[in-house]
Amino acid sequence: MKFKSIHIENFRNYKDITIELSNRNVFLGLNDVGKSNLLQAIRLVLDRDVRKNNCIESDFYQKNIETPIRITLSIDISDFEDSDTEKIRARMRGISLSDEETLYIQLTANYLVEEQEAIPEMRWGGDIDDLYDVKGNNSYSEIDKIFNVIFINSSIDFNKVFARNIKKLIQTKVDDDELLNEIDKTISELNNEISKISGVKTFEEQISEKISKFRDHDLKVTVKSEIAVKGLFDNIVPYIQTNKDENLYPTAGDGRRKLLAYSILEMLSETTKDSKINIFLVEEPENHLHKSLQISLSDILFSQKGFPYFFITTHSPFILSAMGNVQLIRIYNNGNLMGESSFYPVPDEYQRFKCILNNQLTDALFANRVLLVEGPSEKMLFDYVAHNLMPDFEAQGGFILQVDGLKFRKYYNLLNKLGIKVMIKTDNDLRSNGTGAYSVLGFCRCNGYINKKLLPETPINENSVNSRRELFDNNYEKLKVLQNDYSIYLSRCDLENDLDEAIQDVLVKYLGDNPVEYLQESKSYHMLELIQKLTLDDCKKIYSHKNFCCLKEII
Repeated sequence: MKFKSIHIENFRNYKDITIELSNRNVFLGLNDVGKSNLLQAIRLVLDRDVRKNNCIESDFYQKNIETPIRITLSIDISDFEDSDTEKIRARMRGISLSDEETLYIQLTANYLVEEQEAIPEMRWGGDIDDLYDVKGNNSYSEIDKIFNVIFINSSIDFNKVFARNIKKLIQTKVDDDELLNEIDKTISELNNEISKISGVKTFEEQISEKISKFRDHDLKVTVKSEIAVKGLFDNIVPYIQTNKDENLYPTAGDGRRKLLAYSILEMLSETTKDSKINIFLVEEPENHLHKSLQISLSDILFSQKGFPYFFITTHSPFILSAMGNVQLIRIYNNGNLMGESSFYPVPDEYQRFKCILNNQLTDALFANRVLLVEGPSEKMLFDYVAHNLMPDFEAQGGFILQVDGLKFRKYYNLLNKLGIKVMIKTDNDLRSNGTGAYSVLGFCRCNGYINKKLLPETPINENSVNSRRELFDNNYEKLKVLQNDYSIYLSRCDLENDLDEAIQDVLVKYLGDNPVEYLQESKSYHMLELIQKLTLDDCKKIYSHKNFCCLKEII
């Protein structure tokens, strides 16, 4: 099975929105834009613990109780060989579903003024215009026999998770009976010994005397081990022990306790995976976790098999460090609440370097404006200029992303689909075509980004700084269209030569008589040397020059 989409109408801050889904989904966005409400909408459909509480007036968009809440989840069930698809179809036998490839699960809640609440009604089927009532009642239905929803909030309490599930986690067998009887005898002996302690005997006598004054008949207080009263397993507590240390340490620390809670929930899901479909809904898992633990958790969520279906909200790029084959869903408010989603697979050639690839991308997912640049020299220079002219430009939603030779197109398309403003700064490259002429590689690259032949692709006869500048100037009007309509900025030549045009006297002062050659000789190292000398006035000159007008969009 595969999640396809969710359509939400009149629920909380969603008036009418459709979002594409997959089996692994990540919700991104600023605070208070509706990420948690999106999780809640999914829970309302699939989680009986939420559904049985019904809906109240504030669950309706702008409290519009005249219009029903309607949430429709669509799931691809075309793969008949898939075991989870079989679980769904087995429960829906008798419903006309044999030929359909999509299952629709729809929740509708009409507000009852006299009851001051709305009771959700569930329908499902393969035809969105002809759905069937789900058998069962609001508290337990056929849907709840299929899906096991595991909600993990941002402040999950390990002790509560362990205590609530201890009987599922620690099960005894017949072989344990003799040992359990021995433990009972030991506990009884323990209590006998406790009762002999002088302080215990004194306390029992004194408290019994005091309490008897409040009642007509005699009462007696006795001190016992809690194990004897509540039972052995209700008093079991996990401790941490290292391989080379016999001492026991409490499971203290919010980070450690949180990871233990995740481990327990994964264990519990394994016990039900053959009978139910486990759906994890995770809210801001990064809370209380150091960067290294966030990266470890990312690997567990994305790279291992214990979490095949999940919906996560996060503000952390480290939680996404191991992501692949995930639906990225960005929720943002642009006048009216909107959402965009895009599927992000890691290309096969980058699987071994997934974390490196993702690290270049994940920070950008949380920005509003992203400038894509080719390498470290552009990244260092543009970051330096931007921070000098607008120190909080990243806090205001700007970000400069270095693609390191990876093709711009992947990032450009992905970020655009997520509703993020994306700009490209690329070089006016030429390349020998083996016939004595030179292909206009930079022009061809830009045409490819927009899937349109806006710029001429006829080879030229010379590869020099002047020939590249002449090529740029002869096509200036078309390049302006590329900038204005697509936010793609082609260098007049390349970074070093363009910079020489903008601040030649400054470069000569700081780097000597051949600054371009010096910068190109050891790009990253010499660019770092340069920016350490640049003044605020130098940054303003770069920003104001026509060769670097891309900076006006990012700052």
